[in-house]
Amino acid sequence: MTIRVVVIGGGIAGLSAAEALSRTGVFRRAELEVVLVDSRHNTGGRAGSFVEPTTGQSVDYCQHVAMGCCTTLLDLLERMNLLDHFQRFEDLTFYHPRHGFSRFSPSSWLPPPLHLASALSSLKHLTSKNQREIRSGLWRLMRTREAELVDVTALDWLKACGQSEDTLEKFWDVILVSALGDAPDHVSMAAARKVLIDGFAGARHASDVWVPRRPLSEIFGERFREPLARCGVGFELGHAVRGLSWDAASGQWDIERSGADCLKADHVIVATPWHVSRRWFPELWDDCSGQQRREDVERADAFASSPITGLHLWLDRSLTPMPHVVMVGTLAQWFFQNPIKSSEPTPTSDGVYHQVVISGRHAGSDWPKERLIAEVVRELSEAFPEAGVPQVLKSRIVMDPHAVFSVSPETQVRRPKSTTALSGLHLAGDAIATGWPATMEGAAISGQMAAKSVLDSVLVGGGEQVAFSEELKRGWLARRLIR
Repeated sequence: MTIRVVVIGGGIAGLSAAEALSRTGVFRRAELEVVLVDSRHNTGGRAGSFVEPTTGQSVDYCQHVAMGCCTTLLDLLERMNLLDHFQRFEDLTFYHPRHGFSRFSPSSWLPPPLHLASALSSLKHLTSKNQREIRSGLWRLMRTREAELVDVTALDWLKACGQSEDTLEKFWDVILVSALGDAPDHVSMAAARKVLIDGFAGARHASDVWVPRRPLSEIFGERFREPLARCGVGFELGHAVRGLSWDAASGQWDIERSGADCLKADHVIVATPWHVSRRWFPELWDDCSGQQRREDVERADAFASSPITGLHLWLDRSLTPMPHVVMVGTLAQWFFQNPIKSSEPTPTSDGVYHQVVISGRHAGSDWPKERLIAEVVRELSEAFPEAGVPQVLKSRIVMDPHAVFSVSPETQVRRPKSTTALSGLHLAGDAIATGWPATMEGAAISGQMAAKSVLDSVLVGGGEQVAFSEELKRGWLARRLIR
C-alpha cells in the first residue's frame, strides 16, 4: 500500500517537512510517497531572490541570516550538505552615530550566559547605567517563566522592570525589532524571552551569525531539491493550488491546481504563509478555547503582518571592508556589503552591491523611494566617511508587507498546532505554535512538527514504525548547537 503525502508550499517549512518525511523510507506495510507542490517555478518561498536585469546578478529579496541558536535550521542545512554555503561570524560590529563602532564579541571561556557580559560592556554607545539596567532586565527575564509573559507586551514588561527610555532605544529596540520584526510595544514578551534567553544566551555560540554566501534561490532551490529528489520526493512546481477539499467517498483530499491535474492525497501538509492558510481554514486559526466566532478570527489585528524593507544599492565604491554592521540610532538597521562574494568587493562598471534591511514600520515607510534612499545613503556616508560620498549607480527597494507575522500577545494564543481536527490535514509554517517568532528556525521546526504529525497518524505500532516515531520524539525536535 502507498500512502501519499502532498506538501503544499515550497518555502523552508515545506522543504523541512519533505526532508523529514524523506528519511522514513518504507514502512512495514506501506510505502510513503511525498510530493511537494508550489505555485512558483522554484522553491524557497520568502527566502528567494530576483535577477537584476542589467547585470544578471541574483539578489536576495531581503538579506536573511541565521543565528547560532537556530539549531534546527543549521542541522537541516548540514544534512543537506548546504551549510558550507553560509559563513559564520562569531562577533558583530555595532555602529552608533555619536559613538562610532563597537565590537560585540562573546567570551570564549566564560560559561553561558556569562559569556555575553563582557561583550555587552564593549558596546560604546551603552552607558554604565544602560548596562546595569540591561543586566538587571536579563536576570529577571531568566527567572520568569515564558507562560507568565504571553499576554504582556515587551514594552510594558521592560518598563515595569526599570528599563529607561534611553536603554530601550539603544538596546531593546535594536535587538527585538531585528529578531521579531516588530516594535516592542507590539510584540509579546514571551517571544522576546524565547529569542533572548532560550536563544542567544542559551549556549556559547548561540549568538553567532551565519550569512549566506550564495543566493537563497540557489540554496533553497535546486541545491535543496536535488538530494530530496534522489530520496524519492516528487516536485510539481508552477501550478497554484485553487481548491482543497475532503472526498469522503475515497477518504482522501482532492487538491485542485491551475493548469494541472487534480492530485489525490491521504495526508496534506499546508506549508503556505499564514495569511494564505488562514484564508483556506480560518477555523484552525482560532484561539485556544475554540469558542471565537469566525468574524472575530478575521479581524485585521488578530493576526497582523509586519513588513521588512530591503534597500538594494549599487554604489560606485566599496564603503568599508566590514561585511556587515548593526546600525543603532539610524533609519538603517542592518548593513551588508556584497554578501554573496567571499573576497573583498571591488568596483566594477555595475558598481559595488550593498544592502540595507529595515524591519517593521519605520519613519520612512511612507516616504517616496528617492527620499528613503537618499536618507539611507546619507547615514552610510556619515558612518564610513573615509570612503567619501558614494554615487548611487542603481537602486531597488523590495518591501514585503507580509514578510513576518507580528508576534503580539493576541497572536501568540491564536497560533495553531501542526495537528488539526481535520482528518489527514497538517499545518506547517513559521506561524505555527513552535514557540519561536517568524524566523527561518521557526519554519524549519514547524516542518518537522508537521512530518511528525503525519507519522503519528500513520504509525500504528510495532517494530520499525514505533522505533522511528520514538526517534522523532527524542531527536528531531531536540536542538543542538553546531560546533
